Amino acid sequence: MAISYLGVGLVAPLISLVLHERGASRFVVGLVGTTMFAAFTLASFPLGHTTDKVGAKPVLVCGLALYGISILLFAFIEQTWLFFVVRAVEGVAAAAISVATETMINHLSEHKERARRMGYYALSVAIGWALGPLSGTALFSIRQWIPFVGCFIFSGAAAIMVSMLVPRVLSNDHTLSGVAAGISKRLVVPVSGGLLYGYLMSSLVTLFPLYLSRKGIADIEMGAIITSVIVGAIAAQIPIAKLADRFGKHSTLLAGAILQAGLFVLMTAQSSTPFFIGIAVLIGASAGTLYPLALAIIGEIVASDRLGRATALFSLAFGFGSLSGPALSGLTMDRLGDRWLFYLPAILAATFSLLIPAMDFLMPRRASGTG
Repeated sequence: MAISYLGVGLVAPLISLVLHERGASRFVVGLVGTTMFAAFTLASFPLGHTTDKVGAKPVLVCGLALYGISILLFAFIEQTWLFFVVRAVEGVAAAAISVATETMINHLSEHKERARRMGYYALSVAIGWALGPLSGTALFSIRQWIPFVGCFIFSGAAAIMVSMLVPRVLSNDHTLSGVAAGISKRLVVPVSGGLLYGYLMSSLVTLFPLYLSRKGIADIEMGAIITSVIVGAIAAQIPIAKLADRFGKHSTLLAGAILQAGLFVLMTAQSSTPFFIGIAVLIGASAGTLYPLALAIIGEIVASDRLGRATALFSLAFGFGSLSGPALSGLTMDRLGDRWLFYLPAILAATFSLLIPAMDFLMPRRASGTG
């Protein structure tokens, strides 16, 4: 996953540079980026069904191989329409990697270690994503093809490592009666967590720099503030995951949602760089809990032969949140003011914090459940 998201962080900014050099408009550059997330979203659920049928390992190996090939092609294609095609292939491959890895971790984890292992997973994602732009732009300045070829080599190496070292999780194709069979209403909380996480990450990454620039924040300070969100997410993963395994995943998720709602409201209170950095670290830490804890909850409430589809439903929600976040936040900012970049996620986080105890009341968990 670190290699996969290294590619995500590496490719997105570099493709924009390559397309710009070829005369593509900003609108076209944006559409090319959207194509990847749209393909990721649409492919998630079918790939989850496939994972339940054939097992997570072959899906993961194929996804890594296809991902590496798609990244390699960016070094050689010239026509703009081919960028759309290859980005779509990349999105399908990324969905295969995410769904298969998340399913596999849940299969191989015991109850008391599931949140911690998902924390390691989220940590790998964050580190890969953070290192991508830095390493990609440095290599791109030497030769434009180097980062793409390098990512292809790393993806191939990851595929070989998985095929040699990761145990095969048995498929359950003989138990499947339909694509949506066995999907429980208990998934409302973790799937909603994926939706909220996708919305937060995409809307803030896209529009937070615009908000800061309108506040008169200098470019260097802006970079420090945005980096603070990533630092908070990375630093908090393992400690919070351990707390969740000890005190309960639902309880930890609820505390994080309440904290998020308050932090987003606080973000509108001042405009100083130190204040923004401090709140950004806390937002990164609290929002970063949504992804691993929601996945860990899925692993405990879904039967093993349905894990692929349940995980894919989470990815589907995450993808939908990622696609809708920037547009919804941008429209709200235009109509109601810039502060609604934070008021809207505060409302969503508060709603999510009410959803957790409501679902617990309507569908009480068993003693061995998520806590």
